[in-house]
Amino acid sequence: MSYQVLALKYRPQNFEEVIGQDHVTTTLKNAIDGDRVAHAVLFTGPRGTGKTTIARILAKAMNCETGPVKIPCNTCNICLDITRGHAADVFEIDGASNNSVDQVRELRENVTYMPASARLKIYIIDEVHMLSTAAFNALLKTLEEPPDHVMFIFATTEVHKIPATILSRCQRHDLGRVRLDLISSHLNTLCRNEGFTLSEESCEAIAIQADGSIRDSLSLLDRILSISPEPTISHDEVLTHLGVINPGILMDITRAIIHADGSSLIDIIDRAKSSGHDLKRFYNDIITHFRNLTILKVCGPESAALEMPMQAKQQSGELILELSAAHLNALVQVLLAEENLVNYAFHTQTALEMVMLKLLTLNPSAQLDSIIQKLDLLAQQIDGQLSPCPYTGGPGAPTPAGTPPTLSRAQAESPSGHHGIPNKPPLSGQQSDRPASRTQDTPPSGVNEPASPYIPASPNDDAQIPVPDSGNIEPAHRPVNTQNWQAFIKSIEKPMPFISALLLKSQVKKVDDSQIIIELSKCSSFDSKRLETKHSELVSHCRDFFNRSLKVSIIDDPKSDSALGQQKRMDAKKKQDALSHPFVAKVTETFNGSIVDIT
Repeated sequence: MSYQVLALKYRPQNFEEVIGQDHVTTTLKNAIDGDRVAHAVLFTGPRGTGKTTIARILAKAMNCETGPVKIPCNTCNICLDITRGHAADVFEIDGASNNSVDQVRELRENVTYMPASARLKIYIIDEVHMLSTAAFNALLKTLEEPPDHVMFIFATTEVHKIPATILSRCQRHDLGRVRLDLISSHLNTLCRNEGFTLSEESCEAIAIQADGSIRDSLSLLDRILSISPEPTISHDEVLTHLGVINPGILMDITRAIIHADGSSLIDIIDRAKSSGHDLKRFYNDIITHFRNLTILKVCGPESAALEMPMQAKQQSGELILELSAAHLNALVQVLLAEENLVNYAFHTQTALEMVMLKLLTLNPSAQLDSIIQKLDLLAQQIDGQLSPCPYTGGPGAPTPAGTPPTLSRAQAESPSGHHGIPNKPPLSGQQSDRPASRTQDTPPSGVNEPASPYIPASPNDDAQIPVPDSGNIEPAHRPVNTQNWQAFIKSIEKPMPFISALLLKSQVKKVDDSQIIIELSKCSSFDSKRLETKHSELVSHCRDFFNRSLKVSIIDDPKSDSALGQQKRMDAKKKQDALSHPFVAKVTETFNGSIVDIT
C-alpha cells in the first residue's frame, strides 16, 4: 500500500521528537553521554505512550556509526535499517507469540555470537510480561551476566506480571500518559502538515478520547481526516464521528440540576437517544463532566488533572458559581454508585432517567439552609414560651414592692403537707439547694416586718406559686412504711445489687419512725454473713433515702435453721449411699485406691 498511517509516518526518530516523556528521554541521553547505559532496560506504561519507539531510538543511539550518541544521525546504514526494521543485529521479538521456554533457550544460545555489523546485538522484547514462568527462569542467568556485546530492552503495559527476579536485573523507566494540551498541540501540527484544518476544540475532543495515548490520537485523527474530501472539517462532524456528546448538552444537564428541572433532564436524555448516542457512553460522559466540574471548583482552571476543552472551561466557570463543592461531590458519588445499574440494566433509558432524577434531590447547601431555618424557628418558639424573669438582682436583694415571694411547685407540694415556711431555724449541717439569702432578725410582735428577701427559683422548676413568707425550708422526712421500703430496695439496685436481691426475699417484721426490723427467709448462711458485712452501708443508704437516722435490725427466720439442718442430714445420707454403693467399692478395690472427697 502506498498510504502510510499517521502513527507510522510521524513516528519519532530521535529523543527530541518524543512527546510528553521528558523524564525518560533526558535520563537516557545523560546515561549515553556518561557511558552508563544498563545492559537491560525495561520500559513500562500505558499503551501508545512510546515504549517501543523509545526502545528503537535507544537501539539506534547505541549502534549508530557515529555513536554511541544521544542524537542518532538517522542517515547511516545501521540507523536506516533499524528504522525500516531490517537490522541484522537488532531483534524485535513479540513476547505474546514467542513466549515458550524453547524459544528463550534458542535466544540464549544465539547471544553468544558476535554481532554481524553493529556495535551491539540488541534484543527488543515487546509485551515481555507474556513470557511463561519457565521462559523467564531460562532468561535469568543470561540477563544477569550477559556478554559485553549484548543488550536487552523490554517493554510492557503490565509490569506487575513480571517476576521480581527479572525486575531486579533491569533498569526500569516508567512512561506516563501524555497531557491533553501536548496531544492537542501535536494534532494541530500534523493537520497543518497534512493540509487539513481542524478547530482547536476538535483537536481537544480527539485528545480527550485518546486518554493520554499518542498512538490512539493519531488513529482517531486518521479516521477524522477521511470524513470529507474538503480540507476543513466542522466541529460537529468531528463529535458525531467520535460518538461524543456535545459539551453544550452536558452544560444543559448541569443547568437542569441546578434549577431542579426534571422535565428538561428527561427531554435531554430522549434527544440523546433519538440522535443515536449510546446511552451507556452518554452516562460515562456525564460522570466525566461532573468530575471535571469538581476539579475545576476545587483546583481551578489551571489544574493538570482537568480534561476539558478551553471553551468548556469558560462555560463551566460560570456554572460552578452556583454549585458548592459539597454538592458536586454528592453528585459524583451518586453517579458512581449507580454506574452498574445503568450499564447492566435491560431498560437502559429508564435506569438513566431515574438516576438523573435522583440527582435533583441532592443539594447539601439547601438542606443546611433548611436546617438552620428550622433551628431559628425553634429558638423563637422557645423564647416565646419562656416568661421573662421578674427579678434581676442578686441573692438577698429585696423583692419589688407588691410582688409576693415565689416558690417552685415542687417545694410547695412537699411531703410535709404544709405550704408555709417553718419558723424554726434550719438544723445544723443542713444545706439548701438554693443560694443562701441574707436573713433578718424577727422583730417583736406588733412591729411591722420588713420586706422578705427574694429567693430566685431554679430554671428547671415548674410554674412559680406565691407563698406568704420566706425563709429556709427544712427537708421533709420520707414516711417509713412498707411502700417506701419497696421503693428503697429499688433505689439500691445499682449501688448494692446483691443486697437489693436479698432484701426482696426478706420480710419486714416491724416498721416505724425509729427502726426497721427485717427477717431473712430462704437465705443461706453465706447470704446472712454477706448482709452483715454490708450492714453499715445499708444503714447509710437508709438515712439518705428516708432523711433520718434509722436503726436497721436483721434477724434470721427460725424456720431456716430447721430447714438447714434437714438439708445437712440429706447431704450426709447421700454421701453414705455413695460410699456404700457396690460399684464404688469395686472400683476402689480394683485400683487399690481410697476415696478422697465426694461432691
